[in-house]
Amino acid sequence: MGRSRWGILAVSLLVCAVSCGYRFAGDGENLDPRLRTVAVPVFENLTAEPGIEAIFTGALRQEFLMKSRLRVVPESQADAVFIGRIQRLSTTDVAHRKAQDTVLTRLTVTLDVRCIERESGTILWQDRALTYFEDYLQNPESAVAFQNRQDALKRAARETAARIFDRFMSRF
Repeated sequence: MGRSRWGILAVSLLVCAVSCGYRFAGDGENLDPRLRTVAVPVFENLTAEPGIEAIFTGALRQEFLMKSRLRVVPESQADAVFIGRIQRLSTTDVAHRKAQDTVLTRLTVTLDVRCIERESGTILWQDRALTYFEDYLQNPESAVAFQNRQDALKRAARETAARIFDRFMSRF
């Protein structure tokens, strides 16, 4: 094939790829256009871990603030309200150096989250058992081990918030 044919073929493939209609998921195109505002009240914490409700609530609010056309407002002003419950938080040792020396711990969190239309109470989206895990390194220094666990909690919160946001916006 000649050089000009390769060029034409390359341009043709590029045009086809660009015009295929692909777009990023979760853009909210399928949402009811009447939805303009969303509220994310503080999640209920059913675990023994104090303060994680603020971490998970804040992460979901941040997703909407950064990625959505929906404005985050107080619950009384919202078209849609996310109601979240942190049902379970557990840790499991997953890697050991010696029988009694844990190197890696897995933190697992399970959430019950739903989004309702505030006025009617209609459920717009829900996941009754959204589960995510995040591994973190143990450390003989208790302050370092604690910080590693806190960092894992924050990563888990960001990831679950991203999943909730993407699934809600794509109506999945």
